[in-house]
Amino acid sequence: MTTTTPPQPQTDNLAIAALQDVLIDVAELASQAKQAHWNVRGATFLSVHRWLDELAETLRTHTDTLAERIATLGGWPDACSETLGERTTLESLPFGRLTTGQALTAMDAGLERIAAVATSWLDNAAVGRDPMTADLLTGICRDVQNQQWFARAQQ
Repeated sequence: MTTTTPPQPQTDNLAIAALQDVLIDVAELASQAKQAHWNVRGATFLSVHRWLDELAETLRTHTDTLAERIATLGGWPDACSETLGERTTLESLPFGRLTTGQALTAMDAGLERIAAVATSWLDNAAVGRDPMTADLLTGICRDVQNQQWFARAQQ
């Protein structure tokens, strides 16, 4: 029987930092997706409107999973609006009316950024020593890249 040693506190701290960084951008994009959902207009309105709602829900599910993993590792997840405003790496969504093209482009860029942040943490050897966190980040990358395909296919 093979036994594994529990993660070291330093590994836990790095995993918490990684998860928190991804949580901030995922929570911000979930908010932006809902904002875009309310304000999108254009010839392909209905399909984009529906997809934005589905995207927001998918991202909210990811925020919950990320936050629960942070708490499991002994951290305190933070997706308060002040934290999101200060620490997100995403571009702001324009205020008001959005064409379907603008909304899709903004979501594509946000999804790309989330994948980049998660991937950069996956390159950290300490995060790789925590297989549950690595698996969670890999799954998020896979999902956001799939959502990117949906955004790009509608343009």
